[in-house]
Amino acid sequence: MIPNGLWGLWRQPGFRVLGAWLLLSLVLHLAWEIAQLPLYTLWRESTPAFIAWAVVHCTAGDGLIALATYLTAAVAARSVDWPWVAPVRGLVVLWASGLVWTAFSEWWNVSTLGSWAYAEGMPTIGGIGLAPLAQWVVVQGLALWCLRESTSRPQERGTATQVTGDGGHATGR
Repeated sequence: MIPNGLWGLWRQPGFRVLGAWLLLSLVLHLAWEIAQLPLYTLWRESTPAFIAWAVVHCTAGDGLIALATYLTAAVAARSVDWPWVAPVRGLVVLWASGLVWTAFSEWWNVSTLGSWAYAEGMPTIGGIGLAPLAQWVVVQGLALWCLRESTSRPQERGTATQVTGDGGHATGR
C-alpha cells in the first residue's frame, strides 16, 4: 500500500535520501562540468549557446549515472542507507561502477561516435580523459561526505532502534 498516494511514497526515508543524493550530485557535477570545459575542444570551437546546452545535457546525464551508481551500491550493501551502515563497501561499489561506466562512455563517445573530443590539455590514459575519471572519484566522494554530514541516517517514521548495553536491541515508537 502506498501511503498518502504517490506523494506519500516520495516522503519515505529512502526516497528522501535518494533525492538528497541526486541534488548534491547535480550541484557538484555542474561545477565540475563547468571547470573542465577548457579540456574539451567545444570550449574553443562552439557557440556559447551550444556550450551551455552541453553543460546542462552532461550534468543531467551525470545525475542519472550518480543515481544508478548509488542504487548499485545500495544493492551491494543491501540497504538504501548504505552511507551510514556500510560506507566503505558502498563507496567502493559506487566508485567502481562509476569508473567503469565513465571509461566506457568516454571511449565510446570520443573514439567510436566522435560525439566530443579532448583538447590538447586533457591528460589521458589509454585514450580516456583523466578529468572525467577523476570526476567520479572526487565528486562522488564529496557528495557522499556532504550527504553524511548534512542528513542523519534515515529511519522508519515514528520508530527508533538503538543498541542496548548488553548487545540487545530496544525498539520504541
